Amino acid sequence: MPGIGLDELPTGGQAEIIFLAGGGAVTSRLAALGFVPGAHVSMVQNFGRGPLIVSVVHTRVALGRGEAIKIRTRRLG
Repeated sequence: MPGIGLDELPTGGQAEIIFLAGGGAVTSRLAALGFVPGAHVSMVQNFGRGPLIVSVVHTRVALGRGEAIKIRTRRLG
């Protein structure tokens, strides 16, 4: 699968969303939260386990690892 999962982005890292993997219900929910291809995200908190917190479209969102792995990104900077 191209790119890296959002779950692999370290705290303080920034990335651009390439695409969303998974079924329609998951991708629809993520898109409604602002996780769409081309959007830039910043990792606020990622301890390597448990939920993570990201900033997308000037909003902080908590995601489970199962959701985050479906958000495929490329690192910026």
